[in-house]
Amino acid sequence: MMPVSRKDGFGTAGVYEVAIVGAGPVGLTLAIALAQFGVSVALLDEGNLKKEGSRAICFSKRSLEIFGRLGVVEPMLEKGVEWNVGRIYYKDKEIDCFTLSPERYSKYPAFINLQQYYVEKFLEEAAGKERNVEIRRMHKVFGLEMPVLGDGQPAGHVKLNVLSPNGECELKAKFVIACDGSKSTIRQLMGLEMRGERFEERFLITDFIMADGFPPERRFWFDPPFAPGQSVLMHKQPDDCWRLDFKLGKSADNTLANDHAFIREKIKNVVGDRPFEIAWASIYSFSNKMLEKFVHGAVIFAGDAAHVLSPFGARGANSGIEDADNLAWKLAQVIKSGAPASLLQTYDRERTIAARQNITFTNHSAAFIAPPSAGGLNIRNQILEKAATEASAKKQINCGRLSTPAVYGKIHGSENGDWQNTALQPGNAVKDCFFNSGRDYLIDHLDNHFTIICLRGSLTQNDKDALAALDVKIVEIDGETSPVFLDLYELSQFAAYLVTPDLYVLGRWKNFAALDAVTLIGRYISGEGFLPGDVPQSEQGLIDEEMFRRITS
Repeated sequence: MMPVSRKDGFGTAGVYEVAIVGAGPVGLTLAIALAQFGVSVALLDEGNLKKEGSRAICFSKRSLEIFGRLGVVEPMLEKGVEWNVGRIYYKDKEIDCFTLSPERYSKYPAFINLQQYYVEKFLEEAAGKERNVEIRRMHKVFGLEMPVLGDGQPAGHVKLNVLSPNGECELKAKFVIACDGSKSTIRQLMGLEMRGERFEERFLITDFIMADGFPPERRFWFDPPFAPGQSVLMHKQPDDCWRLDFKLGKSADNTLANDHAFIREKIKNVVGDRPFEIAWASIYSFSNKMLEKFVHGAVIFAGDAAHVLSPFGARGANSGIEDADNLAWKLAQVIKSGAPASLLQTYDRERTIAARQNITFTNHSAAFIAPPSAGGLNIRNQILEKAATEASAKKQINCGRLSTPAVYGKIHGSENGDWQNTALQPGNAVKDCFFNSGRDYLIDHLDNHFTIICLRGSLTQNDKDALAALDVKIVEIDGETSPVFLDLYELSQFAAYLVTPDLYVLGRWKNFAALDAVTLIGRYISGEGFLPGDVPQSEQGLIDEEMFRRITS
């Protein structure tokens, strides 16, 4: 077997700090982030970049924030279709209408719809401009060797055997990150299996081109007159492209994806006599599964290689992008700054928590959309009947809880004082908000550093010096010009927040001293001090849990 040469494009001796397998949205996001930290990356993919159905289309505000920090969000916003309104129908009546971002305090919209092939195109263009990234498509990994010490810890570089257009070659890397999807080759080579549940319900997903359409809103039908007993979801995409997702039942045949007469009838039932053209269709069923651990020595799993989710709530691609954001700075700290490998265990802890939460959310949605029994269906339909007039019943409807950042839980010493806003307690993602008379957004002031957020003038010079010694950034808020921000974050004279490089609240204190942040950062990096117990559920989460119990019992 030949070693990789410069002619093959892998650089001297084919040795990299990180090799990423899989050049979808997750792998590309991770490659760009690592490159911007100065980490050398080989990005391998066995396929070629091509337009093959929309696949993922809904990208959340959190994903847009991540793309914004990487400098790749502008073409996505320009091309994407922004939406904030969702409508829910039962039979022939609209029973609910919701708005995702009524305040619009943040820089980015709640969601944009953008075909995955565009997201990959924009990410690949950006990655191609990073001097620390080498992208190699049509390169299939078929072997992996990870030397380990007696205690199972990695020793030396991981070796990948790769089949390229020029033949077989070898590549070595300090870390290998598997972003190669639900049928991950890396997972198979390591003999790992995901655990979880596969669902029998089958769905038809189709994209079609229609110039004369509807407003860019999310529409979901339960038991509509044009598809009795089924459910239908419709979204608008760029290029006059529309997405329809139909529940067909457990016995639907895969050949229906090629039955254009059947598909045309399904589409026509929704859009009427408007002219349209079918662009793509597929039949799918889904699983909710995950690896028990995402970190296996020097081989780390992210995205669909680590967890697969039902499409309800657009949590698949978005959670994978969040995986990449969580992992990138930690890998860079270990590789470039000598941080202990224990820091990578925080990725494992936090993103397995996120995967379990996402599986719970999507299990609840799946049960409501496709109740497993006649009794469950009757309970579901009674709720839908009431929802037209009862606010409490509207809260019980679950047509897919839309993707939001996971909640990780707290670390010992991460909070003091009385706070009202539990959505910003440690373990929660930061919430973007404008300040300085609306001229600034918080998201634009958070980068790849640990960051303190406080009122201007509240820190002593000694505090600033201690934080600077740890390279902690300080964002000072002018209280007089930022009333909305102060109200959201409950900032007072001596209060402060500590934010991680991946934009999570690590700590908050009503009476802050620099030693609080220094101590907490040390605990976090060493992987110590995490408080036991499950993360408390939100009010909506408790409602969904009760509905799941009733429908499935």
